[in-house]
Amino acid sequence: MIYRRRVQFYETDAQGVVHHSNYFRFFEEARGEFLRDIGVPYSEIRESGYEVVLLEASCTFRKPLFYDELFEIQLCLSEVDRFTFTFLYEVRVEGELRAEGRTRHCVTRQGRIVSIPEKLRIKLLPTPRRG
Repeated sequence: MIYRRRVQFYETDAQGVVHHSNYFRFFEEARGEFLRDIGVPYSEIRESGYEVVLLEASCTFRKPLFYDELFEIQLCLSEVDRFTFTFLYEVRVEGELRAEGRTRHCVTRQGRIVSIPEKLRIKLLPTPRRG
């Protein structure tokens, strides 16, 4: 999946460079759109009594993003097991790699880690994988 957006002024520092913490917000936005696209938006997961929890997050910064740049995030699901799933992200401007990220997630119910619900697992499994 490819998620596109433009860098907003409030996401930058005094030099017009995107603050590093915003990349994790961008990943969250892309992930939310991915789940919506496969038919299981966060709202539906939560209404079913589950929460998607972030276990790990990392980002390697290759080159900065700047104010008003149009960028895209290529997101793919790299792993799914009984309890966790992992996404990989590539942030690009006109094809140039600016950052790479990874997030690992689990699902909880009433504060306890549970197996990924069948409806979510079925939707996740047919997606293209890499890695």
